[in-house]
Amino acid sequence: MQVGEAIYLDYQAATPLDERVLSVMQAAAVTHFANPHAADHALGWRAAAAIEVSASHVATLFGLQGGDVTFTSGASEANLMAIQAAKAISVCTGRREVLIGAADHSSIRNEANNSGLTVKYIPLDKRGAPDPNHLRLMISDDTALVSVVGVNNENGAVADLDTISTLCKNHGVLFHVDLAQAPLALDIDLLELDIPFATISAHKIYGPKGVGAFLIGPGAAEFVQPVLIGAGQQGGRRGGTMPTELIMGFGEACRLVLQHGHDERAYVADIRDQFIRGLEEKKVAHLVGARDCRHPGNALMRFPGCNAADLLMRLQPYIAASTQSACSSGTMGPSHVLRAMGYDHVFASECVRFSFGRFSDQDQIERAVSMIASAVSVGS
Repeated sequence: MQVGEAIYLDYQAATPLDERVLSVMQAAAVTHFANPHAADHALGWRAAAAIEVSASHVATLFGLQGGDVTFTSGASEANLMAIQAAKAISVCTGRREVLIGAADHSSIRNEANNSGLTVKYIPLDKRGAPDPNHLRLMISDDTALVSVVGVNNENGAVADLDTISTLCKNHGVLFHVDLAQAPLALDIDLLELDIPFATISAHKIYGPKGVGAFLIGPGAAEFVQPVLIGAGQQGGRRGGTMPTELIMGFGEACRLVLQHGHDERAYVADIRDQFIRGLEEKKVAHLVGARDCRHPGNALMRFPGCNAADLLMRLQPYIAASTQSACSSGTMGPSHVLRAMGYDHVFASECVRFSFGRFSDQDQIERAVSMIASAVSVGS
């Protein structure tokens, strides 16, 4: 999409709010403004019922039931709930280790490092995803939780969730997956995969910011500890008044992905590949990592001999992209994802993540490729 002068190529940082989602939220603000926890009148009941419908939409996208969904303020809070679960597991079992993908999101890494548990990082395979072969050597009777990102937010690599889940199950270890980027990349049935904990976010799937969810599969609820106790809302799993409008927007966003996701992924992959071909034909950049088992909208590109931050500055205000994930922007060092992939500081400093989505089109891509190539030429 284009906003003013800017072509938006940063969908993995945040997707635009879909107009259909916005319409649902606006209607909710008018008709379901009552507190959904108000148990003594019809308006409260209706707001609560609307949330139940939305929870069902969210759950269905992942093969679960509405009661398996705990709404949070976003993916970071849901990741904190996963680490809280690991601490509860440790208390019950004496297991002290948490194994985390080396390129996972900073929110889960930071929470784990401050949990008091022993944290070990699972090395990556050649695609940049957590390597099950390394995990097989690391997992033990001291492992409380394994946590990986299902689809990496920088390199787009899709994790082998089936194999990792089997390893965890064989060792009696609970498994958490950060699925914030996953719904736009692949279909996921958490019951079929036997994954007990998952994190999701609305603003990665064309929904509103400020709402996400922690998904809890069968047999894992006993370890879930509320981050916010509040007045015991959501069955005691998360306190605080539930934001009806945000939750209804989230539910609609999930419904749309379930309805149109398969065709949309193919369309976005075609747009992404057109962009990669354009830059490679102009000999200014090349793709980092393989195209297989990759988010269809992800193009992590290296511009040899060109500083990525300087390149993006020259492209302002015409191109919106990122030198690393939004959660890490402003850090002085190179991306921890690229470091975990084995690349040095110079290589990492030459990489830009471009990401595409529902509102990208061929005209935008052609103009973006032309502007980027010109900017590289000016800086060389």
